[in-house]
Amino acid sequence: MRILYIAHRVPYPPDRGDRIRSYHVIRYLAERHRVELVCLSSSKDEAEKAEPLREFCDAVDIVPLPGAVSRIRALRGFLSTKPLTLWFFQSKRLRRLVAGRLRERPFDVVLAFSSSMAQFIPFHRSVPRIVDLADVDSDKWFQYAEHTGFPKSLVYRLEGKRLQRYERSLLDRIDACMVISPEEERLLRPYAGETPLFTLPNGVDLEYFQGPSRPSEHPRLIFVGVMNYFANVDGVLYFHEQILPRIREERPQTEFVIVGGDPPPAIRRLGKDRNVQVTGYVRDIRPAMREAAVCVVPLRIARGVQNKILEAMAMGLPVVTTSRALEGIGARPGEDVIVADDPGDFAAATVRLLDDPRSRAGISRRARAFVESRYRWNSCLQKLDAILQTIPSESGWEK
Repeated sequence: MRILYIAHRVPYPPDRGDRIRSYHVIRYLAERHRVELVCLSSSKDEAEKAEPLREFCDAVDIVPLPGAVSRIRALRGFLSTKPLTLWFFQSKRLRRLVAGRLRERPFDVVLAFSSSMAQFIPFHRSVPRIVDLADVDSDKWFQYAEHTGFPKSLVYRLEGKRLQRYERSLLDRIDACMVISPEEERLLRPYAGETPLFTLPNGVDLEYFQGPSRPSEHPRLIFVGVMNYFANVDGVLYFHEQILPRIREERPQTEFVIVGGDPPPAIRRLGKDRNVQVTGYVRDIRPAMREAAVCVVPLRIARGVQNKILEAMAMGLPVVTTSRALEGIGARPGEDVIVADDPGDFAAATVRLLDDPRSRAGISRRARAFVESRYRWNSCLQKLDAILQTIPSESGWEK
């Protein structure tokens, strides 16, 4: 098959949620089919990192879309009825590129990653269309509204409603839709009509993410995540303000390490605390994870599958998380991970792990065994073969 893949960001390196998923999907497909990639890039630096993709894609075309231009366009679109997300990623050049590719040669499938890229699918053409929503973004914006004050909450709620209308209309116009977890599928099911919905879970690179034989004995907690992402910022500030002080009442020397690129001023200021380290972007997160005793994932806003949890579990690093962040993973609370939603319960669970090396080691072993049994990339992505078989053969390829 010949597949045209459309992405809103250069899917390399696979160091954040959307890049991780799109990179592994593209690589899996390229091993079995001919894949051409077209994508947007917000910076020259991002575009320069794309070379490894050319090793397995037939073609890689990158369209620059400066962030400043995107923000201005989104502001201008505020008075329209279209989601600001679509305005933010709008690109006439990318639209022309996709249309040109489809004119030049026949494609068997167009696969768009995320709702923001579905706008570039030429629906007037007969080529089969798949959209990988991954997460239900509209629900995420509703969650943003719950955790912010006016007037931001009004803007976030409005964007959630607009995206929800768009997601519903999109389901009527595509041949198949993929999401990352059963919870996402449950949210979409009432509006899918006859459009097939498929859950395609993320995996974790088990060869890359391998930890020490035992978690660190040092009283160090770690959070890993891109720090220009609202949900991560909210979670870290919530942890620092409401949970960490309770932990330090019991363990005053507890350290907190925040690993992730582009931390905003509110996060950088946390580094003034001598026992809090804000690293910014690091090329390899594994050394920092190996030096930690516990990974904390105190997210109050979450959709889909949290790669940070899968990676910590693969490293054998005990995880304390909220139930919302654990949705879609299927790990056993109290066995593979520790779950706590109340700040006091979260702090108490973390202190118990810090105080009990045997408990940490047990969770470490069970966590690694769990991801080995459920989250190998090749096993997770095999469902792609069945998904492609369901697509109508408009361009004459043999199933």
